[in-house]
Amino acid sequence: MTGRCGTRRASKPAQEVHRSATRPQSRFSKVALTQLSVQKGLPVSRFRIRIISATTATALAAALAPASLAAETSEFTISNITDFHGYWEETKREPGAARLKCAIDKAAEGRTHILTSSGDNIGASPFASMLLDDAPTLEILNLMNLQVSALGNHELDQGALDYENRVTDIADFDYLAANAETLRNTKDYVIKELDGAKVAFVGTITDDMPNLVNPKSIAGITWHNPVDTTNKLAERLKGSGEADVVVALVHEGGIKAGQFSDAVDVAFLGHSHQEIKPAGEKPLLVQAGSYGKDLANVQLSFDKASKQVTVKNTEYLDADAIRACDTPQPEIDAVIKDALEKAGTAGDEVIGHADVHFYRSGDKESQLNNFIAEATRQGVSANSAVTPDLAVMNAGGVRAEIEPGEVTYAEAFSVQPFGNENTYVELKGSDVVDALEQQWRDDPDRPMFPLGVSDNVSYAYDPTAPVGSKITSVLIDGTPIDPDKTYTVAGSTFLLGGGDSFEAFTRGTEPANLGYLDLNALVEALGRKGAAPRGGQSNVGVHLAAPLKAGETATVDLSSLLYDQGETATKVTLSLGDATASATISPDTNTAGGTANEYGTATVKLDVPAGAAGTQEMRITTDAGTDVTVPVEVAPADSATPAEPEAPATPTGSSTSAAWLIPVVFAGLFGLANLLALVMPQATDRVFGPIAKL
Repeated sequence: MTGRCGTRRASKPAQEVHRSATRPQSRFSKVALTQLSVQKGLPVSRFRIRIISATTATALAAALAPASLAAETSEFTISNITDFHGYWEETKREPGAARLKCAIDKAAEGRTHILTSSGDNIGASPFASMLLDDAPTLEILNLMNLQVSALGNHELDQGALDYENRVTDIADFDYLAANAETLRNTKDYVIKELDGAKVAFVGTITDDMPNLVNPKSIAGITWHNPVDTTNKLAERLKGSGEADVVVALVHEGGIKAGQFSDAVDVAFLGHSHQEIKPAGEKPLLVQAGSYGKDLANVQLSFDKASKQVTVKNTEYLDADAIRACDTPQPEIDAVIKDALEKAGTAGDEVIGHADVHFYRSGDKESQLNNFIAEATRQGVSANSAVTPDLAVMNAGGVRAEIEPGEVTYAEAFSVQPFGNENTYVELKGSDVVDALEQQWRDDPDRPMFPLGVSDNVSYAYDPTAPVGSKITSVLIDGTPIDPDKTYTVAGSTFLLGGGDSFEAFTRGTEPANLGYLDLNALVEALGRKGAAPRGGQSNVGVHLAAPLKAGETATVDLSSLLYDQGETATKVTLSLGDATASATISPDTNTAGGTANEYGTATVKLDVPAGAAGTQEMRITTDAGTDVTVPVEVAPADSATPAEPEAPATPTGSSTSAAWLIPVVFAGLFGLANLLALVMPQATDRVFGPIAKL
């Protein structure tokens, strides 16, 4: 068990007890009565003495009651940050470490207090911190008096050995990863005594690690479910009496309060950079955003008699509230100044110019993600002996946006800070299609992992189709993809190695070892004159309300027609054969698709040409440059009802024309015979009787 942390509150009852002890003696006290009895020679009743003594004791107990009650209740405050990622320098977006420390100190003032983190303190950091291997970030967190942190996936960006040896050597705080088996220099939990309460902090990390970092750098480590691990530990710690309160630090997002055991009192989440403000659930669920822009403070009380944990108060500070705290932090300022000086002027070099804002997005198509994919295609072509057919980029690898104007090396670095290499693999067309399918997931909390694609790739999909069966067409350089053809696909070693669960990329050849950094490709692309992202979307959602039929009006629902930032498209045009129709694009999301990628919708009414039938090409274009083609099946128009045939006016003389007369003649003769049998039965019998007996 570790010692107390934070500042304990002054004990008020001490002064009250002192005043009671020095109060003037009552003339009816036991001593006074004894003296009176002795003076008058009268005996003192023992019964009266006992009553008076009991009364005095009760009064004294009442005076001491506040101190006793206070001793039975512990109160303390837990502050939490997450996904700090080395954003210690104050910028237009981030308040910086000095102001964050000020806000933390304010939350701790006059209280028993502890600062915690839910992981990703380092890694994917801005230029100066990353250039110095995040050592300044760890020093600053030490100065903030960070006590305990969950392990994040980015702590392992440089591999398990770097974390086990270098990172933990610098950090003065405990890293927790209860669900990581065989990882050294981590703990499952720590117990801190806060105002007399035994508070257990259980830390876990996402179990998706093989998809988040280079699998080879974490080989031999087993990852278990973080929530299951937390629940088992929490129940054990409370059941044994080892802990009075259990706080979960979970480096994983998208978890609901109901997934935790009743033994968990508070859960601080991380990883997904979401902002989850406390809403009174059990356990209390909080997630403090990212980059030091958010601070969560939770005040708890623990009743030692009832073992009851109560949330007394919660506070969630955003970037503006943190920035308003301006108490100087000279120690932190000194570390920042030293780090910036050591980083030198290397990051100030202007490497290119951006005419427009390059936006990014983690859950939908973005201009910057596509731009990096195109930069990768051109970069691999220029720096190797191959010419890639296409290139791809994962949205999670794009960490910052590029604003209009001059772009420095440091700004480019902040976009792609991981130091991955670009490479290529050979894949069948069917595997490329499967990789595009794998963007959609059966995960309600994160249903899509969007891929950026190079400028020569476009595709269509049906947003209402099930996961794994959405893609309806893929074009490369305007030609439909051939499932059996082999394509050269460029991308980062992380993505083509199956990162972010894109397993389809691993079905081809081993990634080539080019030694070509992904950052270099971006720097080269930004240095080209007129560097700009593709104007339109690479993909469009197409859903037919009913099968197409020639000569009829079709209703076509379109989605994914807009970027959600910096978009210029206003109109979409649909063409099939010589028929065209247009509609205004609405800045809405198609809820039927279930993902944010459906942003920008339109419903188009198209008159299908009467002569169209069979497989046709439907083309979708926008005034911003989107150009996607999808094959569709068109049923032929209904033919006219055939007229009844008429008998010819005169026989044609041909065997075919006369054939119809034979059954007519026989039918006539048969009818005549029946008529004679009715009119002249005896004569008929004499004529036909002998014939019937033959």
